[in-house]
Amino acid sequence: MKWHLRATSGDESSETSTSASPSTPSPGSDDDDLLIEQQMAKRRPKPKTPKPAPGSYKVISATRDQVYSGGPLTAVQKFENGAVSFLAFLFFVILAEGVFLAASGFMSEEVDQFAQDVVYPAFSPTLIFFLVCSSLYGVWKTGGGRKEDGTS
Repeated sequence: MKWHLRATSGDESSETSTSASPSTPSPGSDDDDLLIEQQMAKRRPKPKTPKPAPGSYKVISATRDQVYSGGPLTAVQKFENGAVSFLAFLFFVILAEGVFLAASGFMSEEVDQFAQDVVYPAFSPTLIFFLVCSSLYGVWKTGGGRKEDGTS
């Protein structure tokens, strides 16, 4: 990079040429660096709010209680395990029905007719039943946690 400086003092006019490399700091670069650091500090994301300390909130889970307490399951824990197992079973039934319906077109005529007459009409009600059950379980699980904490 070449710089041409023209200095005039009175009658004299002189022209000097200097070359500066990018790694050579200019006299004002310390102020520029400080200004840049201040601007970057303003743009840095603020620290996130700290996470609550372990044990400061109550976790309601039958599996967690069973693992950590080692005692027998309560009636609520047994119901929860049964509900989750039922939902898992229903999920796999829906998955099997869907795969069977998709593949029935490549199977024999009898199998395809069975899929159209029996499985296809049962698919939507099974799916709706699963959605209702899982939604009720979610509402029960959320509502149950609030009641035990004493807040409504």
